[in-house]
Amino acid sequence: MSTPSVTILKNLVLNWESNQMEEETIATFYRHWDGYPSCHAIDIANSLVVASRTKPEQHIDFSGASVERDILNNRNWCQHFLKAMCMADADIEFIGEDNVPSASYTYVVTGAYDNFGGKVSIGAEEYLSRINIKVYEGDENGNLVFEGGAAECLAWADGYCGHC
Repeated sequence: MSTPSVTILKNLVLNWESNQMEEETIATFYRHWDGYPSCHAIDIANSLVVASRTKPEQHIDFSGASVERDILNNRNWCQHFLKAMCMADADIEFIGEDNVPSASYTYVVTGAYDNFGGKVSIGAEEYLSRINIKVYEGDENGNLVFEGGAAECLAWADGYCGHC
């Protein structure tokens, strides 16, 4: 038996006209098998944690000294997440917003997107703090069963039982 799920990735962007932060859907994917929280929510949270890990890079600070820093390009947080999700070999299929199938669960992953210029370099903790996960039973209008960050999602999903 399958547990289908839909995952919606959103950027939280600054609307230049209203000067307000708004959600903008950037990708949607479907997973036919393993969409229940104890699998898919854990895959999402693990992929975010993996995405937050960086290799130290050598940089020159203002004094001219060479220093190592762990940095991520947060201009598009989603690229790091999708890379980690694909490396985990999760069986996902990208779909259009107009072609969303029925699902047992809908996951909405929203990350802060800095749309004001060049790359924004941040560390792992800040990267994770800028991303929120929501899990709904059914579609995005269904019962919200979880909202939080990657670490909280791992703890919640491990013990989530749904309607058992």
